[in-house]
Amino acid sequence: MDSQDINVLLAKHFSGEIKPEQEAVLMNWIKNNPDEYISLKIFFAESQQLDSVQLFETNDAWERIAPHLSSTKGNVFQLYKKYIYATAAAAVFILISTFAFLYANTGITIKTANGEVKNIELSDGSLVTLNDNSSITYKRFLWNSRTVSLKGEAFFQVKHDKIRPFSVNTGTLLVKVLGTSFVVKTTEKEKSVAVVTGKVNVTANPIQQTVVLEKNQAVHYASSRLIKSGTADKNLLSWKTKSLSFDNTPLQKAFQDIESCYHIKIHLEERISDSCTVTTNFKNESIQEILEEFRLLFGLSYTQKGNTIWVKNISCEK
Repeated sequence: MDSQDINVLLAKHFSGEIKPEQEAVLMNWIKNNPDEYISLKIFFAESQQLDSVQLFETNDAWERIAPHLSSTKGNVFQLYKKYIYATAAAAVFILISTFAFLYANTGITIKTANGEVKNIELSDGSLVTLNDNSSITYKRFLWNSRTVSLKGEAFFQVKHDKIRPFSVNTGTLLVKVLGTSFVVKTTEKEKSVAVVTGKVNVTANPIQQTVVLEKNQAVHYASSRLIKSGTADKNLLSWKTKSLSFDNTPLQKAFQDIESCYHIKIHLEERISDSCTVTTNFKNESIQEILEEFRLLFGLSYTQKGNTIWVKNISCEK
């Protein structure tokens, strides 16, 4: 059954004029297309609220005047009544189709402010965690392709759909998947993709270089090319989980991870040698608790004003 036939059945269904055998056919379509049906049902309900109030019951009025009409006039009025119902069904169909088209093709943009992390559920069941100072733009996945545009950083948990691949477009990078979880970052400092589970294809524009990433692999875009690395950063999702793990991690890198996790800026008054490393773990500690532990480990001193921290007097014996 083509889309036009389904639209006719939907119009009859919402207007309460569908026959039992037609309802059975429609129920089978609804079972396979629940998202589309729910969206259309919502719009039909909203459109009904906008209609003017009906001042009398048309069926009751018809029953009262029908016995007083001649058979010839009765036939004419019966035809007129059928015409009115057909016209109403057509109007409902047009209204639903128009609202559905606008609903599906209106772009949605979701943004986060500084220090804000937001969880988003898309219409296909995929989940997006948007890091601070980021945004995604997309159209509802009714009959559109599953494509979102990203600025900033986000973690995607994509619901599997072998018929409709999921794509993330950053302008420079295009990521295509069937169903997996991964992080995309596109900022002035870094453009990268890292896979947590599953497999993704990453294409760099305009050079059209493509790489395939699997679990725990990452790729960075630098010097106009994609550079693949075998191991993703263990603190990749610290901004989402508020967990940090350091294992002989250079102190300079540890401070960078803390910045990303807590959405702050740390200024170091002196360059730290890569031989100065730290091994420790944090889980949901405050930034003050972390800085106090670093003070005990490295004898440093720090001052904080708002979201900016100045660190000095680092002592590293390694």
